Amino acid sequence: MEKSLYVLMVLLFSNLCNGYDNLALNKATWQQHPFPSQPEETLWGSDKAVDGRYSDLSALGGQCTISGNGNSTAEWRVDLGGVFSVHYVFIQYRTDNLAWDENNGYTSRFLGFSISISNTTNKNEGVLCFKDKNHTRATIPNPVNITCRYHGRYIIYYNDRTQQSYPVGYSSYAYNELCEVKVYGCATLGYHGASCSLPCPQNCQENRCDIVEGNCLGCIIGYRGPTCNDKCEGNTYGMECTQVCGTCLNGEQCDYVNGSCPSGCDKGTYGDKCEKACSGDHYGYNCQDKCSIHCFVPERCDRVTGQCEGGCQVGWKGTTCDTKCDGGFYGQNCSKVCGYCWRKDQCQFMNGTCLNGCDSGYWGERCTKNCGNNTYGPGCSETCGNCLYLYGEQCHHVTGECPRDCAAGYQGKLCIEEELIDSQQIRMSRNGKRRVILFNNSKYMDFPDPEKKTGKGERQVRLSVVNLNPSLMKMISPKILLMKNMLK
Repeated sequence: MEKSLYVLMVLLFSNLCNGYDNLALNKATWQQHPFPSQPEETLWGSDKAVDGRYSDLSALGGQCTISGNGNSTAEWRVDLGGVFSVHYVFIQYRTDNLAWDENNGYTSRFLGFSISISNTTNKNEGVLCFKDKNHTRATIPNPVNITCRYHGRYIIYYNDRTQQSYPVGYSSYAYNELCEVKVYGCATLGYHGASCSLPCPQNCQENRCDIVEGNCLGCIIGYRGPTCNDKCEGNTYGMECTQVCGTCLNGEQCDYVNGSCPSGCDKGTYGDKCEKACSGDHYGYNCQDKCSIHCFVPERCDRVTGQCEGGCQVGWKGTTCDTKCDGGFYGQNCSKVCGYCWRKDQCQFMNGTCLNGCDSGYWGERCTKNCGNNTYGPGCSETCGNCLYLYGEQCHHVTGECPRDCAAGYQGKLCIEEELIDSQQIRMSRNGKRRVILFNNSKYMDFPDPEKKTGKGERQVRLSVVNLNPSLMKMISPKILLMKNMLK
């Protein structure tokens, strides 16, 4: 019952596929181990399997390929003469014209066979269409149709007995006793369907598509999808859209065929496909910009932004370290503040020195020190006036103004103007035989009352100091004549 059902399925399958051509008929063949003796070699050659005759399935019928005895491997192939679209392979194995059942001795030789399709004579470089693993002598079909919906030039039959043990029923040696092999497919490349009348989609690789459904077996460069109608996208290109685009400008999609960037490269890359990274000393669009020599590590920077490795050298600033320190700053990272340079000039950008000298009131290499030692002004060349100080004070280092007040007898912001003494400030008093001068009600000096005439009739006054204030003493000297006149 099982075999009858199988035969019915084979016939049905053959009827459904009767629009396909037998691509193997009378094509060139080869087998690994021909039967060695004459005339049997001619009688049972590898070509017998594709001569179209298989009415006599015995060795003596001259219609079957017979391989040599006692071999661990058996291989046979047919060269279709070109690459064709195949649907299935029909195999009729030797039966010796006996019923095909578990009692037929040739079933054990057929068990374990495989069928491959390849573009070379090496089966391992092709596609395995079928490998028998589950049949027994009672279940293995003969004839049999092997679905093999691929493109190829060589159909290869193979069997082996190279393992130490095989399932029960397997023969001890390998054979390829093939009475007929038919390879059904489309004789014209680029067509599919039951009658091979439907053209394959135009973007199929090498114009090859599935012989039944028409889906491409591969796409030409730049396309993808079952029928290869979709261009590569998502930053991919090339064969089967498996290549990744380079870094195109603004993330644009590269050319779907060759991967080139239509608008050029984005920052940090160069090359036809923008797949090459800038070298360590270049950056930017198409790597046209050179890293600054003022980088902390000269000419080493980020290939995209140009930002210097380790920052900038002393006196430089900016992402790319191409700007000198300015705005009153200098030094590492332009973090130090310039001193008081002449007319607020920018100090030297690296070391902070003032190239044209210091502004008024300052001195030192970087003009950061206030004038001292009772000096002020440009170059600290002016001397402070007659100021009243607390300990450690002096006049203002820039303006020369006194921090508090002027010493007695002086006035003005700088305390260098002499203060005038009038009669309202000075009065005389007697103290016994001495006369005392009072200045602002304070005893300023006294002197003997006796007077001595000078040769010119003027009074000679001998003064003795009683007020020890040095500033007041300094003021008195110019005023002696005034006081002498007041004593007349």
